[in-house]
This record gives sequence, C-alpha cells and structure tokens, in this order.
Amino acid sequence: MKRAKKRIAVIGGGITGLVTAYRIKQQIIEEKLPFELILLESSIKLGGKIYTIKSGDNYFDLGAESIDIRYPEAMDLMKELGLMDQLIYSEGNKPDIFFYNKLYSLDYPTYKGIPVRKMDIWKNNLLTFHGKIASFKDTLFPIKPLEKDVEMSVYLKKRFGEELVEHIVEPFFSKIYASDLDEMGIKSSKEVIYSLEQKYGRLSKGLKSHPELLDGSGNYVTFQKGLATLTDKLTEILKPNIQTSKKVFEINQGIEGTYVIDVNQTEQVRVGAICIATPVTEYSRLIKNETFGQIFDQVETASIGYILFKFKKKAIKNEPKGFGVVTPRRSDSFVTSIVFLNKKWSFLKDEEDVFIGVSFGRKGEDILVSLSNKEIEESILKDLEMILGITEKPINRIVKRWPDAIPQYTVTQEEKTKEMIELLTHEYPGIYISGIGLEGFGINQCISQANKTSKKIVEYVKEQNCIYSK
Repeated sequence: MKRAKKRIAVIGGGITGLVTAYRIKQQIIEEKLPFELILLESSIKLGGKIYTIKSGDNYFDLGAESIDIRYPEAMDLMKELGLMDQLIYSEGNKPDIFFYNKLYSLDYPTYKGIPVRKMDIWKNNLLTFHGKIASFKDTLFPIKPLEKDVEMSVYLKKRFGEELVEHIVEPFFSKIYASDLDEMGIKSSKEVIYSLEQKYGRLSKGLKSHPELLDGSGNYVTFQKGLATLTDKLTEILKPNIQTSKKVFEINQGIEGTYVIDVNQTEQVRVGAICIATPVTEYSRLIKNETFGQIFDQVETASIGYILFKFKKKAIKNEPKGFGVVTPRRSDSFVTSIVFLNKKWSFLKDEEDVFIGVSFGRKGEDILVSLSNKEIEESILKDLEMILGITEKPINRIVKRWPDAIPQYTVTQEEKTKEMIELLTHEYPGIYISGIGLEGFGINQCISQANKTSKKIVEYVKEQNCIYSK
C-alpha cells in the first residue's frame, strides 16, 4: 500500500497529458522523490489532436495545424527541449475574409480581426457607414468590469457594434473555438482580450501596449516534420513511463487514500494521485458522481474536420493576399478556414503543386463530419469553387474527422467548473482534471494547464507520504 500511495497516474496521452507527465517526472528526478509515474493512453498513438502524417517527401498536420507563439508557454517548452533550431515560422501575413462572394484583406494592424487603430476602420469595405461608426463604441462609452460571465457575442458587440463582429471578428474566433459566439462565455473562453481590457481599461489601449499579439507573419510555428516533433520528443523522454492500449474504464476510491483504476476491464491499478487529461466528455464516465456527471454531461461539443487537398496551381482562380481565408457564419459555407500551406510555410514554397488545408465544422454546423468521405469532399469542393474559383478535381485529398472535439463552454461554465474542482478537492482529493478548454483553447493553454496541474499533484503526493520540501 505504501508503494501505491507513491504512484501517480496520468490518464490521456495528448499534449496536456504528455506535458503533465513530463513535468512530474522532471520534479521526481530533481527532488529525488521516491515516486512512480505511469501514463495510460487508450490508443497506440500518443499526441491526441496533434496528428502528423507523411505524404510524399513532406509532413502535414491534420489536427492542430500550428502553434501560436503570441503566448509564451509552448516556446518556453520547446526551448527547454532543445527544439528551437527545428522551428519553421509562418509567412503570408494573415487570412483574408470571404464575404458577399468576395475576398477581403485587412491591410491594417489587427488582433483576430479587431482593428488596433480605430481610424483604420474607414479603410474597410466590409462595413456600412453605420457599421463603421458603431465600431467606435468602446472609445465613446465607459466599460464596466463584468460581475459575471456574458456571451462572447454580447461582449464584442457592445464594444464594436454588430457589423464588425459578425462580418470580421466572428470568423477569426470561430476558427479557433468552432463555437457559437451567442452561447460561449467571454470569461469561460479565457480569451486574452478580456484580461487586456481589465488591465488597461480599454481594449484598444491594451492591444496597442502589446504589439506582439497582432495578426501577421511569424505568429505561428511548426516543424518541417510536423507538430509531432514536439510530442515525439516528450514521448521519447517519457518512454519508460508510458503504457499504450490502456483504456481506463472507471476510477474508484480505494483504502488509505488511494484510488483503483480499472484498465481495459481486465486489470486494476492502485495509485495515490491521478491527473485526468482526457476530453471533457470522459469525466463523468470515469468518476461516478451524480453532481459531477450533471455538470459535465451538460457540456455540448462541436465536431470538426480537416481536408488536405493537393491541386495544380492553375486550378486556383481567386488567390487570397494572405496565407488563407476565414469565413463568417453568414457566408453559407461549411468551410471555417482555408490555409494555403505553400504560402504559410517556407519549406513548401517551391512545390510544383498547391497544398490547401480546409477546416470545417462548428457548433450547429457539424453534421458534415458524420458524412462519408465522398460526401464531405463534394460539399467542400462546392465551397472552394465559390471562394477560390476552383473547378478542377484535386490531385489528392486526405480527410480527417475530429468528433466531439471542442467543448462549448457557456456563460455558466466557469462557475460550474469551480464547483467541480471544489467537489474533487473535498470528495476525491488527489484527482485533478485537465481537459481542453478548462483553461482556454490551444496548445499554449494546454501546456499552461499541465504546468500548474503537475505541481499540484506532486505536492499532494508529497504531503500524503509525509515528504516535505527542504
């Protein structure tokens, strides 16, 4: 039993689980702690939504497509792992917007479509005169701090007006969250614009004070062999601790403060602490608690998909100025974003053919993900004809689905999540949840969450085993 109390289990081998396990192992080695670490992954492949394939001589990502380096967590980790010399930085400025059957480029400084210099809005042909006037709201009226979370659309429209939000800002946000901004909370999303406004009093002032956040070339990185370079490095370090094809079916409380993990319904593993780094949809299945289940069973999800197309260059009739295209919900398109990979990544620049990555699916529009590959391709090709003027068949295509991939957190979720963490602390001490979206979306946010969770777990196990820091 003493050994079990010193065993830490991380459930889930996506980026959050891998970084959590890496940090725990790091602390065990540095402090010479007598702890045992295991990482349990249900599939044979690690990395979760970081999913790299090789096609010909090139590597392509069909899940997370790049890392946004406007936030520091991933860059700090990659420096630590010695991967900086392998990074490829994005080119091609920023995406165009497809609206009213036309491509529009934002030729002025923006953050996710939000203009940094207010007067630049007069350069935009996407808005009516009334819409341009309404975009000055946040400079005309004082903004009060939020006492409770509000819908992201309400938050944004109060500051920039309806047109700017629906025509320009929403496409950038939907690309990230695959969400309905009318339901998603601004605070629960952990979106940086909220914290900037709280700090500087006005969002425009906050954006001017942080030019590193602005849209443009160099915002994103990948590796020539894809983002799996990062997860492969972590997997290499954690190899002795990783167990694949180990699906966790249930977690039960054991004796003397331990937990019993049911693995593959054939074996039981007793541990002293657990990090659940799985999709949020798994929480209530693993922990049989009525209150816990009621909260997380209510979290809706959006299914998304990605198609990698290869076209002849002459097939592209309408090429964007930037590295790709984003589309507003009003565009009647299944496509949420298009990336011209040859424009975004220098290692593909000299390729004879054009590689285009198309993301599709968002809340309320994700039925396409459930269709056959042929049906998906036919629907997306119709959109590409409308947006890019492509009428030729692709040379090649690869379809990847991500069902129930993105949790949709409403305005009540932040409060409910706090309740669940308190419930875990009191009724299931030593169990920590670390799923996508709880601390924001994206690889940086997953790493940040893993950094925090790993410290909490180690400190808990030290306390349980009466081991105190010097």
